[in-house]
Amino acid sequence: MIKKKIKFFIFFTLILYQNFAYSKTSSDNDFNPRYLSNYLSAIISYNNENNSSSVKFFDASKNLMNKHEDYLKDYIFALVLNGEVEKALYQIKSTKNQKLKNFFEADLLKDEGWNEAIQGCDAIIHLAGPYPMNFSGNEEDQIQPHTLGTLKILNLAKSNDINRVILVSSVAATWMGVPGDKDIDETKWTNENLKHLDAYVKSKTLKEKAAWDFVAENKSIKLTTILPPWVLGPGIGNHLEATSFKLFNALAKKEMPVAPPLKFGLVDVRDVAKMHIAALENDDSIGKRIIVAENTYWAKEVAQKLVENGYDAPTFTPPAFIVKFLARFDATLKGVRPIIGLDYKINSDRAKTLLGYSPIPIDKTFKDTISYIKATESN
Repeated sequence: MIKKKIKFFIFFTLILYQNFAYSKTSSDNDFNPRYLSNYLSAIISYNNENNSSSVKFFDASKNLMNKHEDYLKDYIFALVLNGEVEKALYQIKSTKNQKLKNFFEADLLKDEGWNEAIQGCDAIIHLAGPYPMNFSGNEEDQIQPHTLGTLKILNLAKSNDINRVILVSSVAATWMGVPGDKDIDETKWTNENLKHLDAYVKSKTLKEKAAWDFVAENKSIKLTTILPPWVLGPGIGNHLEATSFKLFNALAKKEMPVAPPLKFGLVDVRDVAKMHIAALENDDSIGKRIIVAENTYWAKEVAQKLVENGYDAPTFTPPAFIVKFLARFDATLKGVRPIIGLDYKINSDRAKTLLGYSPIPIDKTFKDTISYIKATESN
């Protein structure tokens, strides 16, 4: 009798164990506590701005991607902030759960995709357009993405009942109006009819003027334009081919043999981003142009800061009259001839008083730009 009870107990225990083991294995296919642990670790790392660790933990919990609605969004943000933009795009395009695809792809010169992208939005922030260095093609190829693209966004805003738009323009749309003008503020406009005007400067000017003309005839649209100069600071992903970084490297690596007698306005990209949000949140900015610049610096001063950071940058500046003469024969210099040797200043008082602009110190901007470039180049 005892033997029978022992056999029965062993048999019963084996059945329970087998059922438990089978149940555990089956549920592991759908859920493993480690996935949740890694996901929570990813969120904590993301909130602590430790993006590389966050991505690592997200990668270890991908089984949750189609089970938790916020997973893909958080994962994409972490990838982008970690500079893995291509991987982020791949994840967006390959996810199986269509409900999680709150991301859209659209081309400024095409109609497809735009209505779906902005449907349900309360506002639109329209960011910078193309800025190729040493542009030598048909100037219309440079102008159209700016002007037609901007008008497309404004028309879409109107047709989708979106009445708030923040538009990136540029200081370039202000600094070539009256020849020799040394005080640049939001009241000034570049004269787009100037002979030999750089295609980018012309495109920025025409784009912003087109936007204000549109708003004048469509009162429902509440527009603010943000006008930064040369934008530096850490990027997201590999953007070393962007003109801002190519110009920076041209000086830093002495690809530009001399420091030209030119002044540049400078601003940190993080400040530019903050001012877009600040404008969106402040209705007093409606109907206004707002310049955002930390200060202006001669090319020689920029080069000196690069030297202080270990670069062999050019610190010799040739006389302005010689460079102006050479500009007659050089397409790149010809476009900026009116400001060669011009000791101009950029006024950002409106951004400071209206939007609380407190510039990131330029030395920090340089330090963080250099760190970003070196880290990107090493990858």
